[in-house]
Amino acid sequence: MSEEFRIIPSIRDVRYLKKAITECRDSQILLSNSHIGNLKQLSEICHKNGKQVIVNHELVGGLSNDKMAFQMLKNLYKVDAVIGSSISKMNMIRNLKFETIFRVSLMDSVSVEKALQSMKDVRFDIIELRPYYHALEFLPKFRQVYDGTYYVTGFVNTEEKLRISKEAGFAGAMTSNHELWGLQI
Repeated sequence: MSEEFRIIPSIRDVRYLKKAITECRDSQILLSNSHIGNLKQLSEICHKNGKQVIVNHELVGGLSNDKMAFQMLKNLYKVDAVIGSSISKMNMIRNLKFETIFRVSLMDSVSVEKALQSMKDVRFDIIELRPYYHALEFLPKFRQVYDGTYYVTGFVNTEEKLRISKEAGFAGAMTSNHELWGLQI
């Protein structure tokens, strides 16, 4: 693959935001542990430093899961991309012109089959497969259904795992391991 592999920092502890902004080569940051009280300020800090903001709408503390909440993410909190696992919610979010990242948790054969079935009719910007070991195993099967952009997440905590993910065909990874944020893979 000739494109640079993306390493997107996942900020679980706000103390690491400055490190992500200064050391991260990528243009996006995932705010994993935000709530409606701090999201606007964190988003402003990221944008002032040239970084786009990703949130998982299911993990933003105090945020509802309806169209009004998603409009607030866009208009009040200035979020750039949204992660979620519900097809109906992600369709609402896509219609609001967000970059959409569909999260697929590979827990068992039923979850894999349900995800593959749902992806036949729906197209999002990026598909997130998790956790790492199952994502590697099932990426070829998902590519048969949708040949788009895939990220790997969940236990991506070493440089070796990043390299293996790139070789497997993932376009990027999201990781909370701050030692990996400045790497070029």
